[in-house]
Amino acid sequence: MTAENWQLLLVVALAFNAALGFGYRVFRLTKGGPMGDVVGQAVLGFILAALAVAVAADAGWARWVALGYGLLFGLAVMPVWVLAVLLPLPPTRVDYAFTALYWFGLAVIVVSAIAL
Repeated sequence: MTAENWQLLLVVALAFNAALGFGYRVFRLTKGGPMGDVVGQAVLGFILAALAVAVAADAGWARWVALGYGLLFGLAVMPVWVLAVLLPLPPTRVDYAFTALYWFGLAVIVVSAIAL
């Protein structure tokens, strides 16, 4: 793949995780989840959107920030979230699907940031 393709993939993966995370938090809010999660995810989504714009604008530092996000969330935040939040819930298929898709998005972010 060319550098432009990796760049596009990174931008799409950042936007995907931002939208997926916010959508899931709103879904959990309808099931009695906390409003703080929605607000926090909205802030993270805004940061990820800004990061995607920076990657698309060829800001060299942005891929390293994206790599840090992917590694931090993939190796630290999501495992803690699974153990502390997901497993104590009675998880549904939506919860499992979100978890798998979010982790997949993080993996794509890491691979594309490295390849870029």
